[in-house]
Amino acid sequence: MDNVTHSLGGLLLAECAVRLRVRRDGAEPSKRFRAVAAVSSMIAANLPDADLFYTGVGGDRLRYMLHHRGYSHTVLAAIAGAMLVYGVALLVWRWRAREAPTGLDSRWLLALLVVSTLSHLVLDWTNSYGVHPFWPFDDRWYYGDSVFIVEPWLWVVSVPMLVAASRARLVRVLLSLVLLAGVALAWRVDFVSPMAATALTIGAALFVALAVVLRPATRAIAAVAGWLAVTAVMAAGSATARQTALSAARESDPGAQVVDIVASPLPANAVCIAVIAVERSGSSYRMSTARVSAVPSITAAARCGVRSTVGTIFHPSPRPSTRAVQWDSEWSAPIAELATLARESCPALAALRFIRVPVWQSEGAAAVLLGDARYGGGSGTSFSDVRVARQAPVCPRAMPPWTPPRAELLDGW
Repeated sequence: MDNVTHSLGGLLLAECAVRLRVRRDGAEPSKRFRAVAAVSSMIAANLPDADLFYTGVGGDRLRYMLHHRGYSHTVLAAIAGAMLVYGVALLVWRWRAREAPTGLDSRWLLALLVVSTLSHLVLDWTNSYGVHPFWPFDDRWYYGDSVFIVEPWLWVVSVPMLVAASRARLVRVLLSLVLLAGVALAWRVDFVSPMAATALTIGAALFVALAVVLRPATRAIAAVAGWLAVTAVMAAGSATARQTALSAARESDPGAQVVDIVASPLPANAVCIAVIAVERSGSSYRMSTARVSAVPSITAAARCGVRSTVGTIFHPSPRPSTRAVQWDSEWSAPIAELATLARESCPALAALRFIRVPVWQSEGAAAVLLGDARYGGGSGTSFSDVRVARQAPVCPRAMPPWTPPRAELLDGW
């Protein structure tokens, strides 16, 4: 999930903590507690992405794939990170107030920071990138496939309530700009339909009105309920689309084994879902991209977003499309090629510890361009594209133990 959304989640959790204290104790917590809770919760909610400081962005692609959402995105590391933020927050409190916080303030702050840090893992799980939160006990990736990595509806349901709750003018202005930017971008990007942008705009106006008329405790409840409702609706649309795509893939090729359906709702749209079907047909591996409508009676799949063009090595899918499923691109290759590459090239095996939908092409007799179709792999320009030697027994430094998402294709890897 993007860091704006993580930040909003942290601020919303802090406001919920304040409202819960008022309900339990019958009095507003101190101004200092409110400030420390808001700032430290926002930091904690973003803390797992501190791995970007050592993975880099736009540098070593393989290192980025292997270590972003890596060790820092685990339950153990999240709890340790929460304790770190808690310790710093207590030091800042003592320095600014010339006294330690009360035991009640300390307990509420610690509980808030643990929840805020863990919320990062939950939000990241909801999209198709995935997390492996249970390391070192479980090295597998887990994918929610339910929410786009930048979902403006989450901004719409939370920002107005946070603006109304804030007592700092600068914070109110910055949050308002976030909401305006989200709505404006929805009208400008191609894969957000005019209908979805219209609904988002109306929703933003509605939540602004609600923030004005609702009481503080009710505002917090409305924001949390809205956040959960958006997630649930997106998840329901995605689940419907996955089942629709699965049925369509099996009908198109009954003899093939569907090993994965990657799904991601389009931004601000629970009806239109981008799908990749990953299949094994005899000795061949195949992946097909499609647009799926969760409610074809309202919106045909062909009207969902724009045609999926993943990389330069794909060709139009020969599968017949329907109102519910619009097949776009397809690519296939012998499974043995991938298994051999993973067995003889440790850098390739390392990349496959991240790549969920592998695509590859030869670059001469000694090298292969390997990428992930989720992110435009195969074009040479995707962050997931790495050039690896066909035979390379030396592994990258600090290669993590993540189980390859496509382990079933790698012949014992």
